[in-house]
Amino acid sequence: MRDLEPDTGVYLGDGEWISWDDFGPIDPDEPQDSLLPVLEWQDWIKHRYPHAELSDVRQLIRLWKAADEYHTTTGRDLNVIGALGELFGAVLWGIRLNRKPDAQGSDGRVGDDHVEIKTIGPRSKSDRVTVKLSGNFNKLLVVKVRRDADAAGRDMDRAGWDLDDIEWSGLRIASRMVARSALTKKTTGNAGLAWSRACEIGCAARVGWDCVPSRNKEIN
Repeated sequence: MRDLEPDTGVYLGDGEWISWDDFGPIDPDEPQDSLLPVLEWQDWIKHRYPHAELSDVRQLIRLWKAADEYHTTTGRDLNVIGALGELFGAVLWGIRLNRKPDAQGSDGRVGDDHVEIKTIGPRSKSDRVTVKLSGNFNKLLVVKVRRDADAAGRDMDRAGWDLDDIEWSGLRIASRMVARSALTKKTTGNAGLAWSRACEIGCAARVGWDCVPSRNKEIN
């Protein structure tokens, strides 16, 4: 009999235990023999990402997996990096994405803030984003996606659903939220922002409605 405890398994009686590891890696979109692993996953997601909708989490996982599988098969990047950045903003920051794709000036809202989302992809020629100052936004979320060749091919586990650092994917992702007022004093034309600068002046995470300073940490 394995030496298990309540925090690492479930006691069935008569000396029988089931380890959490026995549930194995799950895909919430795949049929499961038991509902318990799915409910456990949903509960974990709600605690880990309290501002996220489960539907957005599922969409991010689907798209992330498709991008990873496409790269593994073809060696090229699927043209979905912008959508990944938007879904990442929805999950990590609780941004309610605009349902109309032609909404002018912002990609979504957080409370009373209108947020524009710009993504730097693995194949981007520049580590810099540009926004139109004519847009109706007062916050800019800069998302950076890079490819980590050393991480590709690792098996995912229950903890591997951490969307900040997905262990089963060769992609890594980070974000910074920047106030429009910190971008530029100009009111017309365009404004550019380098990722390194976003790390200096932006916030790395959201707690409640507050922004947590980034402390200048960045992914290369």
